[in-house]
Amino acid sequence: MRQDVQITFDCADPGALADFWAAALGYQKEPPPKGSGSWDDALSARGISEDQGNSRSAIVGPEGKRSRVFFQQVPEGASRFRRFEPDAMDPGFIVMLDPEGNEFCLD
Repeated sequence: MRQDVQITFDCADPGALADFWAAALGYQKEPPPKGSGSWDDALSARGISEDQGNSRSAIVGPEGKRSRVFFQQVPEGASRFRRFEPDAMDPGFIVMLDPEGNEFCLD
């Protein structure tokens, strides 16, 4: 049973970000629809050209128990938010970069 919440990322390379976040979160790429041997077969059957195959991607949590994460290709670059430095009241956090250079924090 999948959660009702979906998290969506705008990005340049949906396939690469899906692979990265699947590994980081312990997720897996969403399997193709039933009756299709692969995503290439499913997209071809729907008349979607091969050059559009990486325009979208999704990952799902183990046993469908976590929110689906969806990646969609967009033409504009990613935005970055301001980083807040640790202070006496904040224990700090680690800033890392995804494959597209977008920041995310571990705390």
